[in-house]
Amino acid sequence: MIQVTNFGSGELLIEDGSGLLVRLDRDTANRLIMAGRMHTVTEFMNKLHILIPNPALAGLVRVAFDGAASSTEKWNLKEKFARLTTLARGHETKNPSEVLETVSF
Repeated sequence: MIQVTNFGSGELLIEDGSGLLVRLDRDTANRLIMAGRMHTVTEFMNKLHILIPNPALAGLVRVAFDGAASSTEKWNLKEKFARLTTLARGHETKNPSEVLETVSF
């Protein structure tokens, strides 16, 4: 199972539950989220290895997409990324370590 935690700072933590994790800074997280919003499922899947700088985690996310039984399930998985919160550059939050949302798949 993959868990994605969205922080008030705009950063994302992606982890697999067995100790494999990567924390994306605000700009990298923003690119991942915006790719989920602006691209088709196939385009998004093909960019995962670029958008997630940990090859093992990118591969696990890709496996989740490949394991989805229908196009609707793949779309819903992509939307889990697309619906995460982003922050504009220069915007500072009052509580950057606050967990805004956590999604699992």
